[in-house]
Amino acid sequence: YKPEFSLLIQITAVVAVVIILLDSAAEIFSQLQAFSKGTKINNEYINLLIKALVIAISGKVICDICSDTGNRAIATCVELGCKISIMLLAVPMLKALAQLAATLVKQ
Repeated sequence: YKPEFSLLIQITAVVAVVIILLDSAAEIFSQLQAFSKGTKINNEYINLLIKALVIAISGKVICDICSDTGNRAIATCVELGCKISIMLLAVPMLKALAQLAATLVKQ
């Protein structure tokens, strides 16, 4: 009945759902940490994966909220910012991959 409260209600609902899902996310993160300890995968790469996942999910939620409120231009900018952030996170991994490739070529 009151459209001016719709944004506030959406944000409140999103925050409530995120708080509820944090328990499940903590279990997933602990399993990923255990997996990285059991293999020779660098723990830093698992952390990068988690950060990229958090950026992607939060960006999607923000884009949807912006789109629902009629701010499609802001939603597009947020989406672009999330993509750039994920690419910046991937740079150290790409450097390590290039170093590994160079090492394999020398051998």
